[in-house]
Amino acid sequence: MKNKRLLWLICILALALAGCGESEDSSAAVTKAQSVTAAESRVSKEQSDQTQTQTAESTTTSATTTAKTTTTTTTSKTAAATKKQTSKKPQKTTTTTTTTAKAITTTALQTTTAAPAPTTTTSAATTTTAAATTTTAASTTTTAAPTTTTAKTMASTKPAATSAEKKPAAEKAEVTAPAAVRFQVSTTNKKTKIKWESVEGADGYVVWIKRSKDGKWERQLETDKLSCTLKEPRNKNNSFCVKAYRNDENGKKIYSEKAHVSAFPYLYKKDGVTYVDGILIVNKTYSLPASYGSGLTEKTLSAFYEMQQGAANDGVSLWITSGFRSYDTQSWLYWSYVNRDGSQWSADRYSARAGHSEHQSGLAFDLNFAGMAFNGTPEARWIEKNCYKYGFIVRYPEGKEDKTGFSYESWHCRYVGKELAKTLTESGLTIEEYYGLTSVYN
Repeated sequence: MKNKRLLWLICILALALAGCGESEDSSAAVTKAQSVTAAESRVSKEQSDQTQTQTAESTTTSATTTAKTTTTTTTSKTAAATKKQTSKKPQKTTTTTTTTAKAITTTALQTTTAAPAPTTTTSAATTTTAAATTTTAASTTTTAAPTTTTAKTMASTKPAATSAEKKPAAEKAEVTAPAAVRFQVSTTNKKTKIKWESVEGADGYVVWIKRSKDGKWERQLETDKLSCTLKEPRNKNNSFCVKAYRNDENGKKIYSEKAHVSAFPYLYKKDGVTYVDGILIVNKTYSLPASYGSGLTEKTLSAFYEMQQGAANDGVSLWITSGFRSYDTQSWLYWSYVNRDGSQWSADRYSARAGHSEHQSGLAFDLNFAGMAFNGTPEARWIEKNCYKYGFIVRYPEGKEDKTGFSYESWHCRYVGKELAKTLTESGLTIEEYYGLTSVYN
């Protein structure tokens, strides 16, 4: 209490002395006080900018301290005291500080000194600035909240948008039937072999057989391969059918159109070449394309070497005197015979027209000496008796000119495979007779 009273007395005495010094020019004193106040305000504002984050309690303490020292100090001392007080820790008791500030303000009003009031105002401004800072922070937080909300809203609405944008699944295209199958049949006395061309988009193939004209089609097998062998011996009443199929989405088979080879012989064409029961046919009725052939086939040559060795074992010497002939070569040869004989009728008896010669097929050749002089020789007799063992036949046997279309040629051999060669040789039938074919120029 004594300290407080002493402080009050000092303040009153200081104010009295100050009033005495300024009595001669009161207006000048007021102006000076205003100048001090303005200076103090600028200093306080600068400090407020540096300490925006300080609490209102600290600002109030600073204002009280400034009010105590304003009466006797200059502007620079006031700034120094304010800076010093700012660095101090905030006072724990706010009530006492506020009361002191009010007392000083009252005294200042009674002595017409304006300095404390602006200081309090500065404190208020500082507090306001702090409040503004707090408000700004609050505003910033508030602004961020909508942003977060917007992000959440977008996240929550994204699936819905995606769902709305989803298009209905496209309907599956209707499965159409594949194209008809092109196939060939070759038979033997023990089995039947069927081969066919691949059909685009086919998932598999089914093979049927009909064993008589009045019979029903019987399903034999299903496969994804391009050939099959049936334990079905040669029978002139047999008919065959191969169908391709595609599977629809339910696993149902959609079949190709019906196409079948009915009745023996099983004749078909491929790339302009005629096949009957799997055997290439070329005679006066059935021709070959001009571009067909390039030499004797591997099977033909291999079979010949085997036959040649067999003949040598029996003391017979065989060699090929005329093998493959192209379309152009055959054309030149044939017309040379026509010119020599003076008519096509004469040349047609022993020479084939271009495209109708077996030499172009690569499956036939002339042995040793191609002429009438070879008939009846040991070599000719050996060939006629043994060539079937190696898959060959004498293509134009004696006495069969009206069937084959050509005169007897003991030197002309044709490769047909061992099984068919044996059948034809033992039966004494020509290819034309066995398959029911003709050999006549149109």
